[in-house]
Amino acid sequence: PENYTTNFKGEEIRIYFDAYIKLKNIQQQLIISPPLDNQPTIYPFSTSKYVSIVFNDTLKENTTYSINFGNSIVDNNEENSFEYYKYVFSTGTYIDSLKVLGTVSDALKINPEENVTVMLYEVDENYNDSIIYKKKPLYIANTQRAPGFFEIDNLKEGTYLLIGLKDNNNNYLFDPKTDKIGFVPDFINIPADTTFHLNLFNEIPVYNLARSSSLN
Repeated sequence: PENYTTNFKGEEIRIYFDAYIKLKNIQQQLIISPPLDNQPTIYPFSTSKYVSIVFNDTLKENTTYSINFGNSIVDNNEENSFEYYKYVFSTGTYIDSLKVLGTVSDALKINPEENVTVMLYEVDENYNDSIIYKKKPLYIANTQRAPGFFEIDNLKEGTYLLIGLKDNNNNYLFDPKTDKIGFVPDFINIPADTTFHLNLFNEIPVYNLARSSSLN
């Protein structure tokens, strides 16, 4: 279907180009929001005039999905990238069009981290304090286009928790041993008329006192 189509009911999207292209680093570049439990199958990996996306999950009803290819689509000859091509569709009757903007810094570095994942969790009846450890967010984006800046768009109105992760495991979950985290202390409401700032830091582990012992 065409980009920004509504009432999508299929299992496959095929995007056609007027020249031969190929995919480069697609697994690192591709961002699907909201994230899927099972990554789609994307082919062909060889030179072609189309890219096919086959979903391996049941899509949510009345939901706007955004598929951002980053710089993974390149022309066959010189590998010039088709920068940040995004395909958007909705399983409902309209496309969500709200957005949230902001900046990201690092608590211990002058320059911001690159490829920071910025995530929104919906604050609803299923929300709890441990959600960032156990459940993927509703919306995601990253700072690959411009380090230190993020934009999450095609959002629906609501109340959200906004966090940023240097997500070293690429699993959209907070792993305290490996990931840096930054967050806005209070929930945010969308639409918002302000930008937000996230300052990444390493969480300090909680230490417990163990029983002392001596060696003879």
